[in-house]
Amino acid sequence: MGIFKAKNPCTKNTIFTTSNTLIYGGFMISLNDFYEQICRKRRDLAYHMSECEWAVDTDVLEEDHPEIRIELGRMREQFWSSEKIGTRVRLYSCDVPWETRHHTVNGQLEIKEEYTELYDPAQECWKNLSSNLTKETFLPLVIEPFSINDIFKAHLMFASISFFWGKSIMSENENVAFKAFHRAAELFDKCIGMTWFNISVCNQKKLSEVRRSAGKKGGKSKAEVYHIIQLKLVELINDSVPNDGWKNKVVAVNELIEPLWDFIQMSEFEINNQNKKYRVATMSQDALVDTI
Repeated sequence: MGIFKAKNPCTKNTIFTTSNTLIYGGFMISLNDFYEQICRKRRDLAYHMSECEWAVDTDVLEEDHPEIRIELGRMREQFWSSEKIGTRVRLYSCDVPWETRHHTVNGQLEIKEEYTELYDPAQECWKNLSSNLTKETFLPLVIEPFSINDIFKAHLMFASISFFWGKSIMSENENVAFKAFHRAAELFDKCIGMTWFNISVCNQKKLSEVRRSAGKKGGKSKAEVYHIIQLKLVELINDSVPNDGWKNKVVAVNELIEPLWDFIQMSEFEINNQNKKYRVATMSQDALVDTI
């Protein structure tokens, strides 16, 4: 099996082989095998979504979804019909300081030839898409009111866009396709984690109900408190998901249960400008495991 590296002074240590195998992050895997792995993630996610209120959104996982088709078509039109085709641009992957990459020629500041390469629509498109993925999946985390539905739907849409776009360029640029698949896998894993918690919401019918008690001054209803716990779980999912995803639900629960339980035990919720310690009196750590 032959192995070669791209002749690029700033390329990361990603190695391609003549058998369509990539060594990425210390692991060897073929692009086709990685594609099949993500297909399985999509099927798992669709199954879990069917068990909760997000069942109506499973069509977003399909390539013929209107928004997916429109976005893939827009990217093809924008980057594959660009006037930059045939021209040289700065390297797509380069950690060299700006000052090193430029020099002065006839009084004009120009980029050095060795730090340029031919315009590549796949890489140019990925640079744009990767930026949008980061922005659009982060925004729902900081916009008030905080909504797990908005977070989930943003992750779901951009996971699908990244996956199907990577699929569309597999024969054109394997390196970029692999990056797109890797990002899609991360987003699908986070979506799966959120569906596990939402399934418990649907089963208990407690987390989506607002039960206020007028006789308890400064008290929070169960639904409100569970909503806070729900948001904390989303935060833990985003912070804790491994690069290669969780092996199964049990592994994920074991990873998240301790910090989530500590949060429940120690939380102080601000109620009518007063701090009052609230404990979920009817819940134990074992019961929490059963609901996740």
